[in-house]
Order: sequence, then structure tokens, then C-alpha cells
Amino acid sequence: MRLVFACHSYYPAIGGVERFVQDLAEEMARRGVATTVVTRLDPGTTRQERLNGVDIVRIPMWRAGRFHVPRGYLPTVRALKPDVFHLSGNRVWCADYYLPRVRSVRAVRVMTGHAFYQYEMRRRIWDRWYFERYLPGRIRYLDLYTADTEREKGQLVSWGVDPARIEVIPAAVSLGEFDGPRIDAEVVRARWGLRAPHVAVYVGGYYENKRVDRLVRSIAATNGRWGLVVIGRDLPGTPYDRATVSRLARELRVEAVWGDLLPRADVLDALHAADAVVLGSSYEGFGILLLESMAAGRPFVAFRAGAAPELAATGSGYCVDTEPEFAAALTRLEDPELRASIGAKARQSAEGYSVPRQASRFLAAYDRVRSAR
Repeated sequence: MRLVFACHSYYPAIGGVERFVQDLAEEMARRGVATTVVTRLDPGTTRQERLNGVDIVRIPMWRAGRFHVPRGYLPTVRALKPDVFHLSGNRVWCADYYLPRVRSVRAVRVMTGHAFYQYEMRRRIWDRWYFERYLPGRIRYLDLYTADTEREKGQLVSWGVDPARIEVIPAAVSLGEFDGPRIDAEVVRARWGLRAPHVAVYVGGYYENKRVDRLVRSIAATNGRWGLVVIGRDLPGTPYDRATVSRLARELRVEAVWGDLLPRADVLDALHAADAVVLGSSYEGFGILLLESMAAGRPFVAFRAGAAPELAATGSGYCVDTEPEFAAALTRLEDPELRASIGAKARQSAEGYSVPRQASRFLAAYDRVRSAR
């Protein structure tokens, strides 16, 4: 079988979709599947290369105002003669220039949309048209749509998509990288210099959907028993940027460490040093941080978004609806025995979301729709 993925960007770019495609593509290659990723040519990358068994073809782009237009995208995909073409993402160039001509690629056609960010966060009239009418109309020409969560599947069904065309396959986590040697947790915590006896760690960014301000207010309600460590990219000038949330933290007397993007090893050390991993998001397509928390054997506390309800149901953490509930969950996690118990359950549950397990589910789905053809 020849498998071709398309995604808007790829390693060394970082992000949830990029990690999803990289982990899945490299696992397929390890299993002997001829795997190619078609993606964007970014500065510092090459047009073609082979990385960890995966062939990467990068498409040059030209700018048309705010839009990125790929050069030779679909001819490149067709020239690869895939048996399975797997599109990842929506409302990004790799979907925008494929979906209008979805039938032009003569292969089994699979799409993983990773939920509906613009619809949930903006919902302007054109967003409603795209997701409620246009996207369902295009999906009927696909062989399969894989949803990250049951909620995502439910939304598609409510828009008229045949449930038989949808399969829920959650995101995956690479368990192996969490098993390597780590810097001692006390050394990491000493670097943070927090006086609070308990530490909550968030990794992500200062984006409008991530709502770091909700974390600050929830931590404030613990009256100094918890400190906060934030790691991620800043977007200056937004209502939720670092300057705004750090000012809020000072006003509420919350001890906090404001970190930038860090090397992956430092992120893993921070997760292992946390008493709890926290997520304040009002919207998530999935929320890969929660799976990483589980892989690190740490309990999480998250607002009801993305996969938080489904992952909390495994006993790996708490899913809450309000800031007082969030603070109450942190208070419960001050009990070291409870933290250890939930952490052990989280690590055990993470096995069900491993990259090999999810790759097997995708391979079975590919084989099923190929046979149906």
C-alpha cells in the first residue's frame, strides 16, 4: 500500500496536527508502508527529504493577500499514485485546494479534520456556511472521515453527514519519549523558584481559545497553595497575551513562571515535575496536552472542551465547568496519595492512546474502506 498524507505544515514545525501526522506517518513507515507527506515548504526546509523512513515533499507557496496558494499541490499528489490519500486539517490550504476537486485524486480518500476551530471561536456567517453546508457536501465524496472525539462526530451528524462515513479515532501520544531519563523533579522545581507547596503546569500558548486567564483566577482561589508554570508561544497585543495574564496574576497575587517555547526535553521535564497539569481552554479540537499529562503519570484538571470529558472518564483527571470547580479539583489534588493514585491510573490509561495502537486502528480503517470499494 502506498499512503500519502497532506498537512498544512510538518516537522520541524510544532503543533498538535503536525505531531499527529508525524507520529502516524513514522509508525506507518516502521510497519513497512510506503509513506509520503505532502506539506508546505517553510524557510530552512528542503523541497524533498527522507526522515525516519518517511518521504517528505514540500510545496512552494505564493502569497495572494492573506492567502497562501500552493504551486502544483494536486498534480504532485496524483503523481505519487497513492492507494490511500489522507488529508489532515480543515480551513487550511491543504484542504481548501483539495476539497473543491476531491474526486480528482483516484485513491481511497480519508480526512481527519481535527474539529472546527473557526466555527467554535468565530461563527461568522461564512464559517456557518462552510461547516454546516459546504464541508458536509464535500465529505460525501470521501470514503471516510475520522473524528478526534465523539463530540466532533456528533456535530458532523447534526449537519447531515452520514454516521457510517465517520469513525472516531482519538489522537495518540508517543509513550516512549516519556520513559527516558528525566532531570530530578526537585531540581526542575527549584529552577522555578516558587514558594507555593504545589505546582500546576500548562503547556500550550497564549491563544484566545487557551484562556490562561481562567487558570490564573482558579489558582488564585487556592489562596497561595498552588503556583502556576506557563510554557508556550506569546501573541502580544491579544486579550490573553502574556502581558495581560501576568498583570492579572500580580493583581491576584498568584505565583507564576512565564516561559517561552522550550526544547521538547525541557517540556517533558516540566510535565514530570508538576503536581497537576492544567488546561484552561474554552475550545480544543482534542487537547493533546491531556494525553501527555497521562503519559507522564500526572493528574490533569481541564475545562469541558475537546477530549477532556472522555479522558476524565478514564479516571486520569478532572473535567470541570467553572473556575470554582477547577479550584476545588486542585484542592483535592493536594492529597499526595490521591495524586499518586490518579497518576498511576492516568499512565495505565495512556496505553490505550499509544501511537502503535492508533496506527493499527487507522490501518484497519484504510483496509475496510479499500475493501468496500
